[in-house]
Amino acid sequence: MKMKLWLLLFGFTASYFIVHMAYDLPNMLSGSPRFGRITRTSLFYITSDLLISFFYSLIPFLALYYFYPGKNRFLAIVIIVVSMPLLFMAHYWIMEMTDRYSRIRHFFNGNLFYISIFIIYGIAFYFIRYSYYKELQQRELLLQNRQSELSFLRSQINPHFLFNSLNNIYSLAYQQSDRVLPAIAGLSDLLRYMLYDANEKVPLEKELEYIRKYIDLQRLRFEQPVKADLMVAGNTGDVLIPPLLLIPFVENAFKHGDFSHEDNGLLINIYTNNQKLHVHCHNKKGKQRKDVGGGIGLENVRRRLSLLYPDKHVLLVEDKNDFFTVNLELDYA
Repeated sequence: MKMKLWLLLFGFTASYFIVHMAYDLPNMLSGSPRFGRITRTSLFYITSDLLISFFYSLIPFLALYYFYPGKNRFLAIVIIVVSMPLLFMAHYWIMEMTDRYSRIRHFFNGNLFYISIFIIYGIAFYFIRYSYYKELQQRELLLQNRQSELSFLRSQINPHFLFNSLNNIYSLAYQQSDRVLPAIAGLSDLLRYMLYDANEKVPLEKELEYIRKYIDLQRLRFEQPVKADLMVAGNTGDVLIPPLLLIPFVENAFKHGDFSHEDNGLLINIYTNNQKLHVHCHNKKGKQRKDVGGGIGLENVRRRLSLLYPDKHVLLVEDKNDFFTVNLELDYA
């Protein structure tokens, strides 16, 4: 726990003078303040009293600072208990030099309240700062966990997409199709985006270009023309989103959609309005069964959105008998 001691010095000094001003307030109102007339002796008294009172706070603070968080908290208590009487005697000896106190009992009775306040202040200051430090530490831990989870979620997308794409290319190669080489070239471009664009956010236009290439790659699987329309409206150049956020919608549509007829297929509407991004993805469902293990695409997106845009997104999924629809409204500002 790193704390700047000058904060303690500043805070204590301000508190110290506030306490003494409050103590001297009746004298100030009567026109005879305790420290109103500064002489060499009174200046020595004020300075010495200030420094020693500061040590009443500093010693408990340092003892807790170095020993309390670990296993030596008992040592911190011993240091405080032993050092306070010694400091008290030094305080009395210095004050006796100014002839302000002739008996230790008078000094003890006159200063016990303020000494207790300074000791409590040092202890309280430490625990306030310590609790603040623990809160920051907890926030940092949550942030690290959040970043680790986001990295894991993004790493899930890459193998998932690569697995599906290699299956498609394998199918083309098995059929000895002349579209194998274009498919490999398209996959290479997509992998370059996935591997080298590691920024936390990318321009929406870049993500759209990725989706277009992905659609072109998927079209190579089919013998007949495939209906897959991507319609974009609004100023996409100013929009930044996490990379690979939208591709699971498209991937899910190609994986489970019905593209057997020219009128069926996939419709994607993306538009921006002020500070919001709207995504509409609609496709006809195929009759093929889903994978036994299930997909990770949509659940991946849900989790990423909850981490990156809490309370700033609405994701609605409609899974009907013949059609599958995804609507996403995202506050990207």
